[in-house]
Amino acid sequence: MKERLRSSYKHLMTGVSYFLPFVVAGGVLLSFAFLFDAANSGGEDFGAGNPVSAWLLTIGGYAFDFMLPILAGFIAYSMADRPGILPGMMAGLLAREEDAGFIGAIIGAVAAGFLVRLLKWVSKNWSRSLSGVKNIVLFPVVGTLLAAAAMIPLNLVIGPFNAWMNGLLEGLSGASLVLIGAVIGGMLAADMGGPINKTAYLFAVASLTATDGSATATVIMGTAAVSGMSISTICAVASTIYRRRFSQDLRDAGKAAYVMGASYIAEGAIPFVIAKPRAVLPSIIVGAATAGALAGAFGITMSAPIGGVFTMPLASNIPLYLLSFVIGVAVGVALLGILLRLTEGSAVAKGEAERERNPSAAASESRSS
Repeated sequence: MKERLRSSYKHLMTGVSYFLPFVVAGGVLLSFAFLFDAANSGGEDFGAGNPVSAWLLTIGGYAFDFMLPILAGFIAYSMADRPGILPGMMAGLLAREEDAGFIGAIIGAVAAGFLVRLLKWVSKNWSRSLSGVKNIVLFPVVGTLLAAAAMIPLNLVIGPFNAWMNGLLEGLSGASLVLIGAVIGGMLAADMGGPINKTAYLFAVASLTATDGSATATVIMGTAAVSGMSISTICAVASTIYRRRFSQDLRDAGKAAYVMGASYIAEGAIPFVIAKPRAVLPSIIVGAATAGALAGAFGITMSAPIGGVFTMPLASNIPLYLLSFVIGVAVGVALLGILLRLTEGSAVAKGEAERERNPSAAASESRSS
């Protein structure tokens, strides 16, 4: 059972790894479109008020159009190798066009992968002279037809389910959004790019693509965007404020973590968690949860399926977006300072005693820091 779950996670993460560049590129291009059209803010054609912004808006939209086909295609690829790509992409495209959205694309990709595996099994004893028929006709043509046929009942079921789920998400307010924001933020920080992080992120992205695959602004994505930025940033700020608590290597990692936090990359916190897990991990979880809860309380929405400074112009309220981020980082940094003193107090005392016994080593350590 564990092996099957591990395999399923591997297939999903393969799709996500190919899908993310389209998310990032689309989000950044849309953000630039709105930046170049700032003078038209509030207008009906905001983002397309001049030729440059309209062009960027179009290209960013095209990048988003590829998201579900690419996700599904490479999930199927992970399951069935290259013959799975076309049937999987067709399943993702049909999921987008028939309102099955993110969930439909994933289920369709799994169906396509299994169907191509079935075709491989059926044709495994064919003579080598028919290998061209398998690669040119059987897998791409028959595989695509079978995947498309499988999407007919899937879309009939998942489409209405997505519509119901979207209505449920839109109906969330007040305490519900605060709780969801806190949970998403905490999960994003829990393992920094691992399965818990990816589960929370995919849930947030699914809220954008639940109906037609397009990037519709939601508060759930807003909470993920704000809290995801805070994770690496907490470690970066802490390495600056509490310099004496961190080695030179971690202080250098902190400089990179500023950029990674601004770019919505949680992995910038990994060196700090490895070095000081008892202090850092609870701090980034609490800080990110605080940022997410505040974003939920303020009702901040985000239309891009990624956070960071490049997509910040797509937030519904930029000042409150920044306020949630700053407070979340401040809470995380303050807690980290407290936990560093609590968890390393005995170690510091031992170090001071050792320096008293060995003044030359203390002088050498002082010069290195």
